[in-house]
Amino acid sequence: MRWFADVVAEKNVSDSRSKGTALITGTSAGIGAVDADRLGKRDLIVVARNEARLNTVSAHLRDETGRSVEVAPADLSDKAQLAKIETLLRNDPSITMLVNNVGIASVAPLLNADIVRPGFG
Repeated sequence: MRWFADVVAEKNVSDSRSKGTALITGTSAGIGAVDADRLGKRDLIVVARNEARLNTVSAHLRDETGRSVEVAPADLSDKAQLAKIETLLRNDPSITMLVNNVGIASVAPLLNADIVRPGFG
């Protein structure tokens, strides 16, 4: 499985004539929701596991800004759902920015952590 950074690095965003669309992970609360609120006039694709909170945040953003906000519910610790978002990043030429607020947490020493299926926090 490839990481988001690998997918985004393949995209040539330097020739973008507009600000494009930002895809933001972890958008249903906290820093991800603040990032979405602060991204100026960009259209957004918001990603989070909690679809109900994600819909609430996206409705607020649409009402307050008039921006296009697409909801993409996904649990990025699930390989199939992660692949769906990777495909979206790879194939949607309007996406010019990735703000990744999803991280991992380990209760074991990092050297013993499972790198194939990390626990997402």
